[in-house]
Amino acid sequence: MNARQEVLALGCHEDDLVLMTEAFSRSELTLQVIDDPGEFARQAVSHRPLAIVLGVGSGTITLLEMISVIRAVRHELPVLVIAENGSLELERSARQKEIFYYLVHPVECSELEAVLQDLLRYSKS
Repeated sequence: MNARQEVLALGCHEDDLVLMTEAFSRSELTLQVIDDPGEFARQAVSHRPLAIVLGVGSGTITLLEMISVIRAVRHELPVLVIAENGSLELERSARQKEIFYYLVHPVECSELEAVLQDLLRYSKS
C-alpha cells in the first residue's frame, strides 16, 4: 500500500477502538472514528474507505439500517459489526445485512488480527 487506507468506525466502545487503532497502525491502516451517523454514512460513500465498523447494541440496533443505505452506493464495502453483547436478535439482524464479519465486545486481539488479515486479503482480490 502506498497511502494509508482508512477504516471508518461508529458507535464502538473506547477499549475496542484502542485495540483497533493499535492493530490497524501495524497494518498501515488508519482508523477514523466518527460520532455522527449522518456524517459516517456520507464519508462511507464519498471517501472510499477500505471498510466500516459499526458498534451496535440493543439501544443502537437501528444503526444496522445504515448498512442498506451505504450498500446502495458501495455494495462491495466490507462491514464489520461489533455487538455490545451476544444477542441472537442482534446477530441475526446484522448477518441479514450481508456483513463481512461479526464480533462481540470485548474484542480479543487475536480475533481482531485474524479479521484484519481477512480484510486485507479481501481488499486485494
